[in-house]
Amino acid sequence: MSTRYRIEYALLRGYLGLLKVMGPQAASATSGAIFGAIGPLMGLSKVGRNNIARAFPHLTRAEVDKILRGMWNHLGRVVGEYPHLEDIAKNRTTFRNPERFAPLRGQTTVFFSGHIGNWEVLPPAMLFQQQITMHSVYRAPNNPSVDALIVRLRGFGGALRSFGKNRKGLSETLRALQNGESVGMLIDQKMNTGIEAMFFNRPAMTSTAFVELARKLKCPLVPGRIIRTSGCHFEIDLGEAIPVGERPTEEIIADTHAVLEAWIREYPDQWLWIHRRWKKGV
Repeated sequence: MSTRYRIEYALLRGYLGLLKVMGPQAASATSGAIFGAIGPLMGLSKVGRNNIARAFPHLTRAEVDKILRGMWNHLGRVVGEYPHLEDIAKNRTTFRNPERFAPLRGQTTVFFSGHIGNWEVLPPAMLFQQQITMHSVYRAPNNPSVDALIVRLRGFGGALRSFGKNRKGLSETLRALQNGESVGMLIDQKMNTGIEAMFFNRPAMTSTAFVELARKLKCPLVPGRIIRTSGCHFEIDLGEAIPVGERPTEEIIADTHAVLEAWIREYPDQWLWIHRRWKKGV
């Protein structure tokens, strides 16, 4: 492992160790304040500012900057909440539309969401409060030690698994679904494969794997989001299942993007705008 990776891992582990000794609320607020102060000065803020301005062309520069500052604070809170995921999932998360959860217990389901709210709280809250086991499909960090640390923090002793966005991970995901388990996928990251689909009126490369899996297994494709309601408190909301059947994949992805856009428009400071979601100049 390179020296750079060792340093990154040591810094992250030390930072999370300090946050662990705080309560969830203090850890969330402290980390949010740190990221909120430093983030807007980073080069990635240029990416975020451009993305916000293009998605919301009617906003003023001041309004764009306000969303960007809110995003950095929110991202810092997400990081600060890693050592406290179980507490937050059990004690600081509520559910909207509770009648939609019961039919999914024991039902193989492909859930989709995005980097909105604290997406890391969504699977354990579903597990601990709704008895729905939703494993995660994720894009692994380049640093293998950081990856192992994050997978351990979100695994809860093996109760929840993390599958990479690669050929091996796809095989593991398919096997889990065939075994009657459910998976959740974040579908708002830029992909090098898939199809181009409109997202905030601009073409974006989008994976089709989540649609293909739902079609192959003939299981529901369900949108789910987790929103920060205040401080270190959250609400989970499941939407109506997206019809799959034999519909064209492009139509299904258009429906899922419409759901994502509606979520982001409602809570723009809770989405991760620093993703390079669109091609340059598009």
